[in-house]
Amino acid sequence: MSYIVYGITDCPACLRACALLMEKDKEYSFVNTDFSPSYRKHIKKIFEWKTMPVVVELTGDDQHLVGGYDDLAYILEKEPEAPT
Repeated sequence: MSYIVYGITDCPACLRACALLMEKDKEYSFVNTDFSPSYRKHIKKIFEWKTMPVVVELTGDDQHLVGGYDDLAYILEKEPEAPT
């Protein structure tokens, strides 16, 4: 499983989403949409999400919308801690 974070580099919630994924040792890609407002609009329309970031979970060939930062944090906090 991995994640895609569609975001903007100066967006605090986008940066927090990436930081949380790093903290939880999750694999992710960050898609920088800084210079493409039309692409941001397209992504938000595809996933029916109004704000940035748009976080998507990838499992095999399947993808589904997680939501924004708060949704990601909620999902990751529910996961059991990995043994050290």
